[in-house]
Amino acid sequence: MRTPTRLIVLSLAALTVVAVGVGVLVGRDDPDGRRGYHQGKDGVLTIEAHRRPRAPDLTGSGLDGKPLSLAAYKGKAVLVNGWASWCGPCRAETPLLVRTHNTLRARGVVVVGLDQDDSAANGRAFAGEFHMSYPSLLDSGGKQALKLPKGVLNTQGLPFTFAVDPRGRIAAAASGQLDAHKIDALVKAAQAGTAPPARTP
Repeated sequence: MRTPTRLIVLSLAALTVVAVGVGVLVGRDDPDGRRGYHQGKDGVLTIEAHRRPRAPDLTGSGLDGKPLSLAAYKGKAVLVNGWASWCGPCRAETPLLVRTHNTLRARGVVVVGLDQDDSAANGRAFAGEFHMSYPSLLDSGGKQALKLPKGVLNTQGLPFTFAVDPRGRIAAAASGQLDAHKIDALVKAAQAGTAPPARTP
């Protein structure tokens, strides 16, 4: 039996629509065509374990004047938060980060700040005001933030946060003000897929 030409055309059109739809979905789930990178509706970018880039070597002086290095926290899940005392959204999210650090550090989850104030004194005043129980690395020139792999997040604005898994790789990132949901997503991403690869016989 012969299939009407019109039916064939309609079927091809339907397939085209489905293909385009799939392409749109893939594009939303894979920003900039990078495999293993997934942009959530909440704005949190998560990276599959086997695609995670190594976290940069953030090293310098803390607000207390003592040496501080991100590498010292290897083996823990770390939320690195870029902030400044003059940043309104930073002031709004800091109490949540303090609570996260205090609640989860016993379980291997810590917060490390990246202070982009021009003055260390302003940074120390901010830390005192919010009773920041976690350390912050001084980054007045923004050079530390520029070490991040391109495309992980927008470091041109504050605040920004990226999660480092216990193996020292970037697991997730978020630009802009955090809320409890975003913090939870960052923590879960850092804790997921961190087991060492299985050895092949």
